[in-house]
Amino acid sequence: MSDSARYNRVQIILHWIIAAIVFFMIALGLYMTELPKQSELAPGEESVRAFYFLLHKSMGITAAMLILLRIFWRITHKAPPLPDTVAKWQQKAAGAVHWLLYGIMIAMPFSGYMQSMFSKYDTKFWGIVLPRVAEADKAMRETFSQVHEILAFLFIGVIIIHIAAAIKHRLSGTEITNRMSLRKH
Repeated sequence: MSDSARYNRVQIILHWIIAAIVFFMIALGLYMTELPKQSELAPGEESVRAFYFLLHKSMGITAAMLILLRIFWRITHKAPPLPDTVAKWQQKAAGAVHWLLYGIMIAMPFSGYMQSMFSKYDTKFWGIVLPRVAEADKAMRETFSQVHEILAFLFIGVIIIHIAAAIKHRLSGTEITNRMSLRKH
């Protein structure tokens, strides 16, 4: 595969770093929300829930910064065209899935950040307390919490479609998956 048919190195690295963070964040989000709150534990027992929530928030803000960098890079560096061997409907479907992925990657950290802002707890980024942009508001926090949860499950669905398409192309022998491969082929 020629270099012109591949994404550039920055796009490839950002893709895989963000993918790893997203998988970690989804697993962490599903795990941490099932942990008991301090008020639900017996006297003397300590909840680890806050640690995982703080980790999730810091990872989410980190992911948001990388996603913004990825979007900027994508706007300023054109994606390689899909080969003519890919059916037009598949090209349109791929475009739609990518737009959905980018949209959700923007909406997820935003909804999580807003959920955190309307919480009674401070929002910390790797231990640094971030300034409040809103006062604690239980109803707004719950609204953004629901939005964040719905987006998470939508994100999982779109990721599954994205991965399934990559597997389909890999199994059919097309070189499309090499466009984003970490190693040159």
